[in-house]
Amino acid sequence: METTTASQLYNALSRLGRQIHRMEHRAVHRGVRGCFKMYRGQTHLLALLSQKNGASQRDLAEEMDVRPSSMTEMLLRMEAAGLITRKQDESDQRIMRIFLTEAGEEAVRQSSGAAIDLAAALFDCLTAEEQAQMLALTEKLNANLGVLDRPWMPGGRHHGFHHGHVWHHLRRFPNPFGPRGNDGRAQDDL
Repeated sequence: METTTASQLYNALSRLGRQIHRMEHRAVHRGVRGCFKMYRGQTHLLALLSQKNGASQRDLAEEMDVRPSSMTEMLLRMEAAGLITRKQDESDQRIMRIFLTEAGEEAVRQSSGAAIDLAAALFDCLTAEEQAQMLALTEKLNANLGVLDRPWMPGGRHHGFHHGHVWHHLRRFPNPFGPRGNDGRAQDDL
């Protein structure tokens, strides 16, 4: 792909992502009625808990790719709003399990309805065939990003590096495994 076209496509997708994020934020907050204010990431966490109710706080932080301290802050706000409860694991007191309350389940229903309405409105300008093509291309791009964003740690996890920005954080430190290329492989492997 020509560099100019790739740059234009990157900019267009970035702008689209920002616009979708803003519209989703507005739609979900209008769609979720109640006396609590939803903060960034809480609707995603509610949706995740609706699928994995009783997950550990640590697993939720890893799944959402946020620092444990950020997850704690988010959970404290949600607990204060009555959306979740936190309970210690019966078999391991060090583990905190997170559960949706009835109010949390209602917030999930309302926010998912708002998100479905937004998705329908957003993609209404595309034919069914164009939507299928866009989905296939988006999945292909996501797979490629997964390859480009390989953490250098054994086991493929970023172990505390927020959002997998491994190379951004590691540029300041000497690499203990020797010189590596942009994809994380040792220079001898290239």
